[in-house]
Amino acid sequence: MNSYERFLGAMRGESTDRVPVACWLGLPYLLAVTPGARTYTDLFRLWIDDPLTIIEIQERLGLDPMVLTQQLHPGEVITYPQILFSWPEDATRDWQERREVVGSEADHQVVRRIIRTPDGELSLTYRLDDHSRSTFEHMLKREEDLELLGYMPDPMRLNTDRLARMVKLVNRRAVFHHVTPGVWDEACQLRGINNLSLDIFDRPAWVHRLMGGIAARQVRLMARLAESGIETINYNETWVGFGISPAAYREFILPYDRQVVAAIHAAGMWVSYHNCGRARRLLELHAETGADALETLTPAGRSGDVDLADAKARVGSRMTLYGGFNEHVLYNGTVADVETEVRRCLDAAAGGGRYILRSTGQIMSALPGHVEAMTAAVRRYGCY
Repeated sequence: MNSYERFLGAMRGESTDRVPVACWLGLPYLLAVTPGARTYTDLFRLWIDDPLTIIEIQERLGLDPMVLTQQLHPGEVITYPQILFSWPEDATRDWQERREVVGSEADHQVVRRIIRTPDGELSLTYRLDDHSRSTFEHMLKREEDLELLGYMPDPMRLNTDRLARMVKLVNRRAVFHHVTPGVWDEACQLRGINNLSLDIFDRPAWVHRLMGGIAARQVRLMARLAESGIETINYNETWVGFGISPAAYREFILPYDRQVVAAIHAAGMWVSYHNCGRARRLLELHAETGADALETLTPAGRSGDVDLADAKARVGSRMTLYGGFNEHVLYNGTVADVETEVRRCLDAAAGGGRYILRSTGQIMSALPGHVEAMTAAVRRYGCY
């Protein structure tokens, strides 16, 4: 099998020749190994123009390559999607944005975005630097601000020509894994996690209206994205992992996640549900979304609480487990430690299939040869 067939086969729960190994390489790591790139924006433009470059880097490391592209996450993931996508002028007639730099230091800028609509203005302020996006002021400050979101441009008008060109260039040499914010994740970006956590008690009906509106837009977005030819959606619900209760998840998140996952499937794509925090109490609920895979299976001692073997026993027959590998051993362990960590993951989750090995976080750095040691160990011990 080639990497394309192996990755999608594991996502679909089909038999594969071995466990795929497909990790997220962090921007600091990629900047260091990409000749001619001096900034992250250079990387984004390079990948859009020639996506084979990122594939070749992964192939040299022994990874089953994938091409990661991203949708806008307001205040968090901005630069890459703004280069990748665009809107026709008439699509944004009632949603006019302007950008102001309101603070600047040697290592960062503070940016304010102001959105003008026919019925009023919205704004958000965030710090922009090489490593993170920290939102200081969220877009939804008052209950009535929710009405202004109705002026957002229709996702079906999104210009996806650059994405479609990338898919055509890559063909079946790698799987496209497009990252979109989940409904709860986008609600947190618009309102702020602290505010939204209080809102579910103080104004639950308002939260349902917010979630319902976001879900409706995302359903249309998935139909539009599918037209580009991408195969898989990475449905990013990062903020469910901060410790939300199963009861709150079932009421405020699960119904909307189900809608969007169903839309992804209806559009002919597969979906990996991304929770990089606490997931132990939510495993069965994550499976109820209908997603094909679950990531990142972050263990206790990091930012999560997932035991890989426990996850395999509880939901491993219903969805592919994608993750569990502690990437810290790649920069603070020995080659033997790397191999031991691979064996731990395979022993816990590879039995019976439906497992893809990936690091629980992005690989920001690694000792020379350690990523290759990881991929070699998967090839040695992960065959079926």
